[in-house]
Amino acid sequence: MLRCIGKNIIVDSVNQNEYEKNGIIIKTSTISNLIGNVICVGNEVVDIKVGDKVIYSEHDAKKIVYESNEYFVLNEKDILAII
Repeated sequence: MLRCIGKNIIVDSVNQNEYEKNGIIIKTSTISNLIGNVICVGNEVVDIKVGDKVIYSEHDAKKIVYESNEYFVLNEKDILAII
């Protein structure tokens, strides 16, 4: 079981090259931003909650593998948007 501390957030990637929400299409193959599902938030995170879909920069993400699953650890300030 993963548990975040501080202002850290753990996301798993949305396995799509394209994500559409309310008419907005984000092509993740052409930009360096990724979309992920929030699976864990630290106790100091204010605006983001488990279950949110977020856009984050791949350059800020730290990849981890836990129980054969790939996740990304981010700081709250590294989240670009909630969609």
